[in-house]
Amino acid sequence: MGSQSIDSQHDGRKKLDVPKHWTGLGLIFTASKHHTMRFLSLLLCLCLGLTAGQLSAQDCSGADHTVLAGNLYFNPADLTVSVGETVAWFNEGGFHDVNGNISAVSGESFGNPEVFSTPAITGEASGVCMGTHTFTVPGTYSYDCSIGSHAASGMVGTITVEAAATGCNDDLACNFDSTATSAADCQYNDGTFDFSSGFWLVPINALDPDLGCDIQPAVGTITTVISEEGQPITVVVDADLETYINGAVADGLLTSLQAILLLSALEQATFSFCGNTMTGIAGLNTIVSEWNGQSWSLGDLGLNLAPVSTLADGCSDPNALNFDPCANPDDTLCEYPAVACDDPLACNYDSTSAGTTDCNYFDTNLFTLGENDFIGLVDDEECESGYPGAYSLPVPLTQDSTGGPLFFILFPDVEGFLVENGFEIAAQDLATVSLSVCDTVMNYNSLVIGDTDLYWDGMGFTVDLYGSFVAPESSFPIGCPDPDACNFDACSHPFVSDACTYIELGAVQTAAGDTGLVTMSELDSLTFVATPGEGLTVEWDSDCGELIVDGNTATLVGPETGDCQVCAEVENADGCEAESCIVVTVLGGIDDPSNAPWQLMPNPAASELRVVWGGETTPFEVFDLNGRRIHTATLQPGSQVLDVSGLKPGLYLAGPQGQAPQRLAIQR
Repeated sequence: MGSQSIDSQHDGRKKLDVPKHWTGLGLIFTASKHHTMRFLSLLLCLCLGLTAGQLSAQDCSGADHTVLAGNLYFNPADLTVSVGETVAWFNEGGFHDVNGNISAVSGESFGNPEVFSTPAITGEASGVCMGTHTFTVPGTYSYDCSIGSHAASGMVGTITVEAAATGCNDDLACNFDSTATSAADCQYNDGTFDFSSGFWLVPINALDPDLGCDIQPAVGTITTVISEEGQPITVVVDADLETYINGAVADGLLTSLQAILLLSALEQATFSFCGNTMTGIAGLNTIVSEWNGQSWSLGDLGLNLAPVSTLADGCSDPNALNFDPCANPDDTLCEYPAVACDDPLACNYDSTSAGTTDCNYFDTNLFTLGENDFIGLVDDEECESGYPGAYSLPVPLTQDSTGGPLFFILFPDVEGFLVENGFEIAAQDLATVSLSVCDTVMNYNSLVIGDTDLYWDGMGFTVDLYGSFVAPESSFPIGCPDPDACNFDACSHPFVSDACTYIELGAVQTAAGDTGLVTMSELDSLTFVATPGEGLTVEWDSDCGELIVDGNTATLVGPETGDCQVCAEVENADGCEAESCIVVTVLGGIDDPSNAPWQLMPNPAASELRVVWGGETTPFEVFDLNGRRIHTATLQPGSQVLDVSGLKPGLYLAGPQGQAPQRLAIQR
């Protein structure tokens, strides 16, 4: 005979075999006729022997949970189920019921969310179904066996009914339920962290370990986080974030591969934040990190990240007393020591203080105090936009060792040029001015134009009195500052050039192959050779004396003593001109070696400098703009080439010892 089984849910479970043809109170048998009377007699005996409880036995099939009743026990005595689940009770022996209404011990109501019970029934070892109950109201239910003193002897139980599991089948979610069939109720942020202000994202290699914090805002960036109810959390990858990441690569804080993987991961990833665990899914890759009290670390991608809300607000100014490099920047919280600066010219002037110990005369992010500065006329037709850097003069802005007001270095050559060209007032002004630069204002105080304010116009400061500008070198684009080049750019930096393009014209040289600077006697003649590009005709010119021209060659005869030039000029069909000159020193008698003539070429120079010297052997000296000697070489009489490749690009003063130095520009 076939049977079906019901498993109990307690330790040492028993299997109850119920005949398939058992239906309620009767037995249905299929038997041969000669056994019919015997079966009827047996059925009658069984029916007469059944108790009233057995006659009303329930159908326990299909229940979600099973509780066994027996000799003064319910097993399990404490059971937890979900709303909508059904519990079945089976009696393994004795006469018991299930009473979830009035306590058999106290006589008072259990106060259950809803009443439930099963009738009393006699059990047997194989288990007899006492009944079932489907719990639809969450809460804690108490019950007992009300027969005799069973409850008082400990035959009691509780059932805790929990709300139904949420419908979330996304294993990324905090409330993932493997039995759910929907993601409608998924939660991806359990509220442990607040993402409303975004993330701090900081390259690990940018951190200063001495500060002791994983998030240092000064070297990080904030990214927007999208956190919506029922949706995975995402990070916004915008142009600002891409620029920051690319900058971190340029600074060596991230590798190119890390940057590519990071941007790709952030664009694709969806995150959940459950307790202290951050989980991200980006394609087939999973990112998991545990909160360490300060951040989540993505070591493979070289980053730490943390919600902005987890950092306290603090002062980000290193000059403040309460500087906090690990806090969200809020400089309204900064506290500063008392300032000793009673100079109205200073950026941090304090009328209540005394002394100038703490005065600051340069407080701007527009340019640096260490870079070169240039002065020139604002109105220049060849520079349609910006300032004509190619025609400007160097006037470095500097400060003395005491940290006092700023001033300009006025080189003798610059002063002489200004005076010779009718700008003596500008030269006097530059020589007497003391100033400060505070944000976008240059506080200008000179003996010529008095105390005035000059305002940053995007490139520099304009001095209206003599129609000029003062601008730092960082304001000039790198271009071609050579007026002789085909791509001359008047707005470009005067000392640093991009690739200038020229008509093809080789350097003028002597028939012996000398270039740059040559010497000759006033009694000699000297032949020069030019090598123009194809299709170009040379025009010769010289202030040295008579030239005998023969196509691409010219011979100088009868020169006058002193320094002069022989030049070859060409022009193409587009009007682009080129000129190449050679400097000729025509030597006569030299009575006083201390006044010996000398020249240097080319200027600007790159790595070699030709010097023509008419005196005795002497040191050749190079000074920086602060008057420090930084290079020396031995200078022999005549023409020689000096190696200046060790000098950095910039402006210098150079010349034979004892002679007035000349301005030397090193340009590469």
